[in-house]
Amino acid sequence: MRFNTQVPPETILVFFDYLCPYAWRGAELVERVAGPLGLRFDFVHFSLYQANTKDEGWQLWNERHDPQDPAGSWGLLPFLASIAARQQGREAHDRFRLELLRRRHRDHAPFTPATVMEAAEAAGLHLASLERELANPEARTTLAREHHQAVHAGVFGTPTFKWPDGPTAYVRLKELPQEEADATDLFTRLQGMLHDHPYLETVRQPRQEGN
Repeated sequence: MRFNTQVPPETILVFFDYLCPYAWRGAELVERVAGPLGLRFDFVHFSLYQANTKDEGWQLWNERHDPQDPAGSWGLLPFLASIAARQQGREAHDRFRLELLRRRHRDHAPFTPATVMEAAEAAGLHLASLERELANPEARTTLAREHHQAVHAGVFGTPTFKWPDGPTAYVRLKELPQEEADATDLFTRLQGMLHDHPYLETVRQPRQEGN
């Protein structure tokens, strides 16, 4: 039975890491398809550094952030800024998340406090409120909880999409579809394939030399 994309929207979770270029492309894909397909997406923070550390006692959410670190101290800064931005509402957070991902992966900006505030201003956020929430220690608790939620769901890479009725898929795009029609066709085929063939585990193209 073919999956019906015309049903009322249910929430698809997207596990992501700001440091990951594939997560950026996944977010751009969501931006292109959510409206036309009538879908709702919630983004959940998942740290690739935390997932891949060999130090069993190391926890990203307990680390100190170095404001001079261009990686935002293992991605901690963008995670905390993202959680702070979420306090200003879903739409504001969506705008901020995309702005920050674009600055990092499209414009190659470092993850510094200045970059975070530039993204926040471009997204129309209240800057003083964002700075106040950035200092809230509860943001670190939220990050830990979301990361463990992802681990419990079996997430190992980003972006990973989890549909409400079960299918979960790690999706990597080498480049973005240029046209909205191509993006919606890609996503419709992806979710249809996952729902119709739940036993499908891995499809991967080999990398060409030089890629």
